[in-house]
Amino acid sequence: MLLAAALLAVAILQAPNLIAANTSEHGYWLAPLLMWAVCCGLLNGLGFHLKSLPGRVLFNPWLAWPSLLYGLWLTHSYFLS
Repeated sequence: MLLAAALLAVAILQAPNLIAANTSEHGYWLAPLLMWAVCCGLLNGLGFHLKSLPGRVLFNPWLAWPSLLYGLWLTHSYFLS
């Protein structure tokens, strides 16, 4: 999960035009969703465990995996070109 989050973070920082709403066909909801997935991936990938119930629900790794994989699929052209 840490590797997927790091790869997605690099792609978002280096090529934001792949997910930005005004330069791609994706909506405004995509960038915050992918940034949330990166945060979840980094927290859980580093082994950080939240104690509060709302924090555990918000940063649940099972909810972040589909978003991380979708983000990596969207940004695969950054890594393959």
